Amino acid sequence: MKTLWVLACVCAALGTAVPASAHHVGGHGGPSYFNPFSTTSRPPRTFLSFTFSVDSLDANLGEVIRYQLSGEYAVHRRFSIGVRLPFLTVHERFLPESTGIGDVALTLKGLLWSRPAKRMSLSLGNAVSFPTGNEARGLGAGEVLFSPFLNYTMALGRVDFYTTLGNTTSAASEAGASLDYALGFNVPLVRGKVPLHGFLAFQGSTTFVDDVFAGGSTKAYLTPGLIVYFKPNFLATFGAKVSVLDTLKVKSGAVLSKISPALLSDVEAGFNLNLDYFF
Repeated sequence: MKTLWVLACVCAALGTAVPASAHHVGGHGGPSYFNPFSTTSRPPRTFLSFTFSVDSLDANLGEVIRYQLSGEYAVHRRFSIGVRLPFLTVHERFLPESTGIGDVALTLKGLLWSRPAKRMSLSLGNAVSFPTGNEARGLGAGEVLFSPFLNYTMALGRVDFYTTLGNTTSAASEAGASLDYALGFNVPLVRGKVPLHGFLAFQGSTTFVDDVFAGGSTKAYLTPGLIVYFKPNFLATFGAKVSVLDTLKVKSGAVLSKISPALLSDVEAGFNLNLDYFF
């Protein structure tokens, strides 16, 4: 247990101590919005999810709109397979609008340990992102990315606590290697026929080796939100994302085009809606 708490503290410390932005992680928008019911935040479980999000890019560069279908199938209570299918529209100042499919991802996840009575679990997984999005139009990273992750969930009274520690690496080279992390809480606010919960998370990504940005750069966000339980197995999540740490530094001699994924992932603030149905 002490080791898990140390991991959580390391995640938080890295997010506040290291400088700006791993451009490839999670596709456009940097790290995806924190969702307590997403593939990385929970033990294996069968569900379908629809996501709509709008991200405002830094320096009034434009915005990225995402429509995403995702889901997870629990082959066994200890193992699941997930998929993510994003569609993106990029409004970038001075350039024509781009619309199309983004980078499709496949996720494998296994439950290592659990104590259901205390809502405690430890899961290990890996997401593989494929270059299905058109890189030239700013819709994809242009390479296969591997993102292994370790997630720990526990109950603190009525509050659920989540922490995820992961890594993203390009299959083609070491360039783009990063450390990804999230730390969040889910708190019951209103009981009744339609329960309401609130959540708050800190999430970010720190680059180790990159062909565009200086090593050690970090992009981090605060992601508050609300969860509305229409039914026990059907809920809506309303979330926001606000940049709180961005010391983006381009390497000397590196030149970025206006449609570079590096620029299109530099989000200042955003909003998202998730609809999740559990089987």
